Amino acid sequence: MIDQHAAHEKVKYERLVKAMREKNVSTQMLMPPQVVHVSAREEQVLTQHLDAFTALGFEIEDFGEHAFVIRGVPVDLYGCSYQQLFEEVLDELSRGPVQGNFEVIKDKLASMACKSAVKGNMSMSRPELEALIDELLSLENPYFCPHGRPVIISMTKQEIEKKFKRIV
Repeated sequence: MIDQHAAHEKVKYERLVKAMREKNVSTQMLMPPQVVHVSAREEQVLTQHLDAFTALGFEIEDFGEHAFVIRGVPVDLYGCSYQQLFEEVLDELSRGPVQGNFEVIKDKLASMACKSAVKGNMSMSRPELEALIDELLSLENPYFCPHGRPVIISMTKQEIEKKFKRIV
């Protein structure tokens, strides 16, 4: 049995990670660019971790006096606003010692994939399901979503019959 939400989440997450690793994340330019004002601590964190934002698809420049200009944002935000994603990543990096930029980014990618994945009660056509399963099974580890939940479980005929009290 396959959890369609967890399967879709896993496939989307792996696509995002691959695009980021290959530096193939698409950026959409903002017109007009957005100026954001940050605290002194956030300015320090943002300056130190600009590469994390660039890896996600942001194009950000120092604008002086605790301000930055956001010129470009990730194209595929998957249900997040770019302001929300920017603030969440900045907050996470500001909390203190971090495991590394990539770990913070992976957490945000997992959230983006989860928010945009098909939900369990949504119907999918047979071709959509087949394409999803084909892509899922092509992954190195298709068994768990980015949050650690199982994507695929198996039950023997005997286990199913026990559940329905057909055998004791």
